[in-house]
Amino acid sequence: GATAKKQAWQWRWDGRLATRTLLEDGVCHGRASAIRSLAIGANGKLYVGKEDGTVHVWSTVANTHLQILRRGHTRPVRALAVGKDGTAFSGSGSFIRVWSGDTGSCLGTLVGVTSGDVTALAVGVDGTLYSGSSNHTIRVWSTDRALPATRTLSGHSRGISTLALSGDGKLYSGSEDCTICVWSVSDGTRLATLKGHTQQVTTVAVGIDGTVYSGSDDRTLRVWSGLDGSPVRRLQLDASVTTIAIGAGSTVVIGDGSNRVSAWNG
Repeated sequence: GATAKKQAWQWRWDGRLATRTLLEDGVCHGRASAIRSLAIGANGKLYVGKEDGTVHVWSTVANTHLQILRRGHTRPVRALAVGKDGTAFSGSGSFIRVWSGDTGSCLGTLVGVTSGDVTALAVGVDGTLYSGSSNHTIRVWSTDRALPATRTLSGHSRGISTLALSGDGKLYSGSEDCTICVWSVSDGTRLATLKGHTQQVTTVAVGIDGTVYSGSDDRTLRVWSGLDGSPVRRLQLDASVTTIAIGAGSTVVIGDGSNRVSAWNG
């Protein structure tokens, strides 16, 4: 029979940091599963990638669980991205799944990398897909999903762990080499390298105003200027930061290694 589901939100306030913890019982086959990735769509849907290979879809408006995307992934969902049209992309192992934002049905599969794993995804406003992998490279995909990758970006010394796009034509890539590279979307040149984290950069997100947010296994959230890449702020947290997403009103949503989702208004 169907497994009963129980969800609850718990809030903890600490200055400007509000922690809202989702308690799940039965949603992941009766056991907790660590959060590996997050993405928020313009339609208010929050996609949560899990260690067990599933993608959970939540309504950020009603705070309700909508569905679980299960097809195909057997390894941790390490990357998620949502296009302007609501199409969702999930990366697990060497494959990228394409999902309908309306129904949640699987629309297709891309072979993201021939050696290594797909570890990061980002989608431009024009639908261009960017995928990072454990083989240190970034692939650029045409909006025609039937075509192979059109460009490969190289520059990191270790695997890519996260990708993020800005509104001014920049691509940010975080890596296991503790750095963040800044790329020009138009021609693929590397513009700058941001340094400061002492362990793997696990996640990067860009606000509407261009401000850059990065999280790391060093348990910090760092804020960078989108203009010149200079450091703006550093927040020390209780656990490794596994993922960041920017919500309405520049709310920063943080997922961490303790299976907790936090909201921070900076």
